[in-house]
Amino acid sequence: MPKKLRKYWERFNSVIIVYVFLIVVLTAVSIVFPVFRSPRNLSNVLIQITPLAIIAIGQTIALIGGGVDLTVGVVASFTTVLAGNFMGQSPFGVFITIIFIFLIAIVIGTVNGVICNETKIPPLIVTLATGSIIRGIILSYRMSPGGSVPRAIVHFFNIEFSIFSIATVVLILLYVIFTLIMSRTKFGISVYAMGGNPEFARMAGISVKKVRIMTYIISAVLAAVAGLVISARTGTGIPNVGDPFLMDSLTAVIIGGATFAGGQGFIVGSFAGAVIVSIIHNVLNISNVSPFYQYIAKGAVLLIAMILNSRKKKL
Repeated sequence: MPKKLRKYWERFNSVIIVYVFLIVVLTAVSIVFPVFRSPRNLSNVLIQITPLAIIAIGQTIALIGGGVDLTVGVVASFTTVLAGNFMGQSPFGVFITIIFIFLIAIVIGTVNGVICNETKIPPLIVTLATGSIIRGIILSYRMSPGGSVPRAIVHFFNIEFSIFSIATVVLILLYVIFTLIMSRTKFGISVYAMGGNPEFARMAGISVKKVRIMTYIISAVLAAVAGLVISARTGTGIPNVGDPFLMDSLTAVIIGGATFAGGQGFIVGSFAGAVIVSIIHNVLNISNVSPFYQYIAKGAVLLIAMILNSRKKKL
């Protein structure tokens, strides 16, 4: 293999492998389950992919930076509850509520980042604890679905172009923006450096504490965006609707090539991971597999992806 090609392979092999795997999965599923490739089902798959893939962007950035964010699911749930109960039907109410949602997301991300900076508590425990606090706040206000998302929001996000929608366009724009940020900006380079070796990053003049806080803010804000997309789909506030996205986002990101060790991974790889996870969900639903077995399947996929990543790292 020529030296230049070898260099690209060594850098992007995880992305290439996951997209080859995605093509294989799509081909196999389309052959075995003809209903999968129907326009209606493909539209459903895109609906499933969108919030997961948005959350996966933030989760990827958190993992690349050497952390992990276990609050993404509860932030998405909190967003749906706020949207369903406070927006009302007036444009002013919608605007104020959206601003409030993003401010809360920024606060949550900042708290996660500051605690990780100022203590030696692992990010896994920090975000697990803050996520539990947020869940308690949600359930103290609303324990069951309720409220109503404005019709204008529902209509806007669900405007369709063939099998695509406005939510899909938002997803594509976010991936383009954050791919450029992580590959072309000082912040992106700093996140990779921090995840690879925080001490070396600090010695290189990188403000590790600020960068770490920003990774958690981005993750929380993107979880809030995903929550708005979910709100538009459900039309109401659901206090536990975001729960599955925690495991699914981690699975998507790990499949996409990121690791808990930090300093590795690509935004575009996580998109392929999100698509693969959504296809697995869709196929299990088409096959009428019990939700209990779906949990087993998701856990197995995450475990296999982590094992393959660890073996690749040793090689």
